[in-house]
Amino acid sequence: MDVREALDQYLFVGQEFLTWLWFLGETRQQVVLESGEEVLLMLGDRLALGPAQGQEGVRVAVRGQEASLAEAREALRRGKLVEAMRLHLEINGEEFAASLRAADLGLSALRLPPTAPGEDGVEGLFLERIALIDTLLGVIEGLLRMFLRQRLDAGQGPALLAAMKAWAAGPE
Repeated sequence: MDVREALDQYLFVGQEFLTWLWFLGETRQQVVLESGEEVLLMLGDRLALGPAQGQEGVRVAVRGQEASLAEAREALRRGKLVEAMRLHLEINGEEFAASLRAADLGLSALRLPPTAPGEDGVEGLFLERIALIDTLLGVIEGLLRMFLRQRLDAGQGPALLAAMKAWAAGPE
């Protein structure tokens, strides 16, 4: 099996993870990771939903804040899952943003907290930016670990799916 086949086979993990991030951002917002980092999650201004793995259907892409969120929620109600999203995170008081893809759990369009040159000059600035990227990657990994533990747990997994389905259904 080549890498592309492996990614396609496990696409559902990325789709469920990104859908869970949206769910978490709307229902809990604040999360404390195993590492002790406090993370505030907020959905950004871009969201793409598509059919669950193995299903046929059209993709839905929305941009903007509240106006287009209703369309995304309706797609979610019809069984679509998140394929890509823009996510804003506040990590220990600092603001980050990134676009995430379900297909390969890739990150792009990173926005890091501002940094100012210190006494170490450009080298120090560069190292600080690398440290911020490492922080963001660590938080995404911590969130993925939290999701997988809950989703794969025999007791928590079904409860999590039920909670996500109830959230997706929304108020009738």
